[in-house]
Amino acid sequence: MGRICYSLKDVDKGYCIFLSSLRPEDAVEIRLDACELDEEDIQEIFSTRNRAQLIATCHISLPSQAEDAARKLTAAILAGADYVDIPLDFPERSRLWLTSLAMNKGTRVIVSFHNHTDTEPLPRLEQIARQALQEGADIIKIVTTARSAEDAATVMKLYDIFNPENLLAFAMGPLGRDTRFLAFEKGAPFLFVSPTREGATAPGQPAWVELQPGREVKLRGEVHVPASKSFAQRAIVLAALASGTTKLYGLTLSDDISAAMGVARSLGADVSQEGSILTITGHQDILRNGLTVKDNTLHVGESALLARICIPLAGLAREEILITGEKTLLHRKVDDHRAALRKLGLRLKFTDRSYLPVRVGGLIHTGDVEVTGECGSQMISGMLIALSQCEAMSSIRIDGVTSEPYIELTRYIASFFGLSGYVCPELEEKPDEDERIRTWYIHPSQQITPVIGLEVERDWSAAAMLLAAGAIAGDLSFPGLDLNSRQSDAVIYSLLKENQADLWWEAERKLVRVRKSILRPFFFDINDAPDLFAPLFLLAAFTEGNSVLAGIGRLRNKESDRAATFAAEFSKLGIRTVLDGDSMVVYGQENRVLKAAEVSSHGDHRLAMALMVASVLTDNPIVIDDIDCVTKSFPDFPLLLDKLKRH
Repeated sequence: MGRICYSLKDVDKGYCIFLSSLRPEDAVEIRLDACELDEEDIQEIFSTRNRAQLIATCHISLPSQAEDAARKLTAAILAGADYVDIPLDFPERSRLWLTSLAMNKGTRVIVSFHNHTDTEPLPRLEQIARQALQEGADIIKIVTTARSAEDAATVMKLYDIFNPENLLAFAMGPLGRDTRFLAFEKGAPFLFVSPTREGATAPGQPAWVELQPGREVKLRGEVHVPASKSFAQRAIVLAALASGTTKLYGLTLSDDISAAMGVARSLGADVSQEGSILTITGHQDILRNGLTVKDNTLHVGESALLARICIPLAGLAREEILITGEKTLLHRKVDDHRAALRKLGLRLKFTDRSYLPVRVGGLIHTGDVEVTGECGSQMISGMLIALSQCEAMSSIRIDGVTSEPYIELTRYIASFFGLSGYVCPELEEKPDEDERIRTWYIHPSQQITPVIGLEVERDWSAAAMLLAAGAIAGDLSFPGLDLNSRQSDAVIYSLLKENQADLWWEAERKLVRVRKSILRPFFFDINDAPDLFAPLFLLAAFTEGNSVLAGIGRLRNKESDRAATFAAEFSKLGIRTVLDGDSMVVYGQENRVLKAAEVSSHGDHRLAMALMVASVLTDNPIVIDDIDCVTKSFPDFPLLLDKLKRH
C-alpha cells in the first residue's frame, strides 16, 4: 500500500520537522530547490527520528545548478534521508556519486524524469524507465505534461510494463490530474499532495484537504463580515464633531455602533440611516464655542472605546459632562491615564472608584504628558482628537507602546476629517530594556471638517473568528476584506499564512478564502491586537501541539477577565491551558474532539462566539448559557454560523 506524500516548498525548517513528526505513517518530500534551507537545516530535518519517511528532492533548471543541488542532496543522504530523488538531467558524474552514496547509506534511490511541456511516445517513456533501472533506481519516476487525454493514457500504460510498486508515473496539468490518483490505485508507492492549494509543487497536484472525507469540513459558504466597529465608531464621533454633512457607506449595525450613533445625537448631530448608508450632519464649532452636549450627558452603551474617547473630548466642553454606560462596561475600569488627564486640566469624578458613571469637568488645555502603554490605546486616541482643538502644540509620550495599530487607525480616520497635524518620529528604544517609546506631537487649532463619503471597512476582528474556524474545519470565502487595512486584527491573515494555513487572496474581488488546514503550534504576542486572543485561542485549541499566547495581561479588563474565563470554560470541553506569567500555553487537541458540557459566555461576546464555533466543530453537545451578548459586535453571528453549517 502506498503512502500519501506531502510535497513541501517555500517552508522553513520548523515546518518540515513539524509535518514529518505529525504524519509518521505518511511521507514528506522536501523540495530543497524551493526551500531556503542551509546544510545545517538539512542535517537537522533529515536526522529527526520518529517521523514520516523523508524524500530529498532538488530539481535544477540549468546545468550550473547541478553542483549546489548535489551538495544539498549529499547532506540529506548523510543525515538519514529515506529516499533521494536523482533527476536524469543531472550530470552523469553527479548521478553516479549520489547513487553510490545512497546505496552505501541505506537511502533508497528514485531516478526521475520530468517533461514540463508535453508527453513522449510510449516507446520513449519505456526507454527512459529502463535507463533509470540501469542506473540503480529503486523507484522509477516518470512525469510528463498532458496536452490531451491520449497523453494521460500513454503515461498510464507504463503500469502494464513495470512493477507498480516501483513506479511513479503520472502527468502534470489539468488533463493529467486524474493520473495521479489512478497511479496510486494501481499501486504506486506515493501520492504527492500539497498541504495547501498555493503550495503545489507541480501543476495539477491535489491539496491535502481534497483527500479528506466531506464530513470533516464542518463550515462552507460565503461570509459577509459586518462593518468594523472600531472604524465606524471613530468615524461617527468625528463626523458629529464637524460642522456639515458626512456620509458613511457600508455600515452594518451592532450594539457598539448604535451606541456611537447615540453619542453623535448627544453631540447635537442629525443622524439618519438608509440601508447601509449613514448620514451624519454635525453642528459643532469647537474652536470657537467649545463642545456642546445635549443635557450635558453622553451615554456610551457597553463600549469601552467610546467611553475612553469621550472622556478627553468632554474636556472640550465648558460645562461638566456626565458619561454613563451599561452592562459589563460598568464593571470595567475606565480611568486610564488619569494623571495625564489631570495635567491637561481635567477633573474626573467617578461614582465608584474607577468605574462609570464619571463626571468630567475642567477645560482641556495644551500640554506635554507621559503615559504608559500598559493601559492600551483607547484613551490616547481620545486625547489625540481633543488636543488637536487646543491653542498650542501638545505632545504625548508613550512608554511601553501597545495597541499601536489602533492609534494609527485613529490618525488615519481623523485625516479624512481634516486632522492631519500629527507628527510621530521614529520609534525609540530604551537602553537595555525591551520597551518601545513613541512620542506624538499634536498641532493645535485643527478644524474638524465633514467628509463627502467614506467607506467603512469590513471588520477584521469579526472575520478573525471565522477565519480561524475555516482553517480548523471549513471552506469559507470572505468578500470585501482589505489586506491593506490599518485595523490591527488584519494581522490574522499574515499569521495564518506564516503558519501554512490553506489560505489565499483574490485581489480583484478583495476575497479571502480559507480551507481546512494542517495547523502547527504558534507563538503570538497579543499586545498590539488583544481582540485576536479569542480566535487564536480557538485556533490553538485545535492545533496539534502546544501554542503560546503572550500579553494576556491586556485581557483582564475586557467584557470578562478574558484569559481566565476562556481557560475555565474551555477546560470543561477538555482543553488544557497553563498560565505562565503574562503568557498562556494552550495544549491543542490532536483528535479535535471536545467533550459535551454546559458552559457560560460570562456576557463576553468574543467568548460566546468562540464557544459557538467550538460547538459546531465537535459532534458532542455544548450548551451555552447566553449568546445574546454577541449583538455587541456581530448581531448576525448565530444566524450566519447556522447557515454555514447547513451547506
